[in-house]
This record gives sequence, C-alpha cells and structure tokens, in this order.
Amino acid sequence: MIRLKNERPTQTITALRGGIGDLTREDLFSTDEACGKTNVLAVLTIPPGNSIGEHAHGPDAELYYILTGTLRVTDNGVTKDLTPGDAVFTGGGTSHSVVNASSEDASLLAVIMK
Repeated sequence: MIRLKNERPTQTITALRGGIGDLTREDLFSTDEACGKTNVLAVLTIPPGNSIGEHAHGPDAELYYILTGTLRVTDNGVTKDLTPGDAVFTGGGTSHSVVNASSEDASLLAVIMK
C-alpha cells in the first residue's frame, strides 16, 4: 500500500497523555491497514514548549524515531536530548515522556506495537 503525504489523515491533539499544549498527528496507516500489527503508526509534530505527558507501556510497546528538531525524552527515568536519527524503545511496563524544549517544531515517528 502506498500513501502520499497529502493523503494522510491529520488531527490536532491537545494535552496528549496529560502533556502541555497541542501536537499534530499524521497517521501513516491505520491499524487495519497495517494488518493489525500496530496500534499507532504516525508522525507527531510537537511545537516548542509542548509535550507528551509521562505514560507507561505494557503489554504494548512504543518506538520513537526522531525525524526533525530536538526533543527532550525521559525514558524509564533517564532524560536525554534527542536529534534526528536517535530512537527510543519503551515497553515492559516502563514509562516515557517527551517535551520540545527547543525553539522550533520537532517531529518523530511513533509506532505503538501490540
């Protein structure tokens, strides 16, 4: 299946997982389109100062792959500033959160696996 950028369903989400402000979610493929292998397969764009609140994953797991900008990610109590090409995998009951502490929009690929 091919999906062009202008064909992606896009939505604005406020205070995701108790975070601050809005972010944009562009769904690459729905759960059904991904043959039921993922719960979420999306690009998230987070404006400066906005965040995704801390939340745990288990029995599911989540992969973040940084696409643009700089995001401050806390994973299982460890905080690091991540840039394009960096990745985080959270599962097994551990938790994570994300804040855009920079002065420009930042985006990541989010994949929540069953």
